[in-house]
Amino acid sequence: MEDVTGPHPRSRPGSRLEPALAALAMPVPDSAFARTARELVLEAEPPFLVNHSIRAYAWAVGLAEHDGLRFEPEILYVSALLHDLGLVPAYDLGGCFELDGAVAARELARREGQPPERASAIHDVIALHMAAALPPGAPSEVPLLWDSTGVDVTGHRLADVPARLVPPVLAAYPRLDFKREFAARFADQARRKPGCRVAAMVAAGSLARIAAAPFDG
Repeated sequence: MEDVTGPHPRSRPGSRLEPALAALAMPVPDSAFARTARELVLEAEPPFLVNHSIRAYAWAVGLAEHDGLRFEPEILYVSALLHDLGLVPAYDLGGCFELDGAVAARELARREGQPPERASAIHDVIALHMAAALPPGAPSEVPLLWDSTGVDVTGHRLADVPARLVPPVLAAYPRLDFKREFAARFADQARRKPGCRVAAMVAAGSLARIAAAPFDG
């Protein structure tokens, strides 16, 4: 695992991926696998969801700094990019969207020649990002994505993201009416999949929390 402030062979300033994040001294993976994952979401997802996924990575990096957590940038970045893939019709297999997305991400990792344990790690980070509670001892990428998606969706733990990161990340990856667009997909999932975690969240008022998130859109 890499210290969040240290160098990484796949993460360097001036990376062609996410130059806005690299300019903020965030570790940005610049591997063939990371590029393939990004190309996939650009093809498969609408822009509001792509930007959300990249912001989720940025907030995760900020939370890691706040919490003093070490993490592996490529696992966290790819997991963040792909974590909502199950919301896209082409990847919606009828199961809970986080599990459908986790399976698709694991298969992509395998096709790209990633070791089985790395493919499984990415699967688990995505599969658990909607969990009501996290298993004890989970790798740091798991709670980081769990919290960072909450930052972007409802403002959960936004105060713990270093303030210097927030305006440039929002400028580079604008929200594009995220609240309305995401809430519509969340509600659709809840209607069609009453046994999934998303339905319990909607029943507990998550749509109102999305609308009240401390962002413009």
